[in-house]
Amino acid sequence: MRTVVRVFSGEYDVTYKAKLRAEFDAVCTEPNLVLDMRGVSYIDSTFANELLRLHECRLEKGIGEVSIVRNTFIVKRLFGILYFKTLFRLVKTLEEVLPRDGSSVLIQCACRGEESTVSEVPMYTTETSEPQPSWDSLTPK
Repeated sequence: MRTVVRVFSGEYDVTYKAKLRAEFDAVCTEPNLVLDMRGVSYIDSTFANELLRLHECRLEKGIGEVSIVRNTFIVKRLFGILYFKTLFRLVKTLEEVLPRDGSSVLIQCACRGEESTVSEVPMYTTETSEPQPSWDSLTPK
């Protein structure tokens, strides 16, 4: 049985609702589905809502959970707040979810979000013992 990997990148907001819905509808019935979100720099509630729709679709059809590769801070933070670990298999690396038995893997680029203006957004610096906002890191380079 093959594994389908959809690769997302960029920033996703409400303007991507229709595209995200189409992306997730297209892969709803894939038995082994991985969403690679390592290149995602921003998501809002629109993305989260479409992920919930995907989860419900798969649940209704009796298909297993989706694996999501999420190592960017913004994705980790939002998924933590929403307790997505109870709905999806959240992993740090793609290697954790790829088959080791020689099964085929189909890697597909998903709709690309807006270009990111910030390469990485750390919440705090660690140079002092007290957490300090790292506002300088929000300035585009």
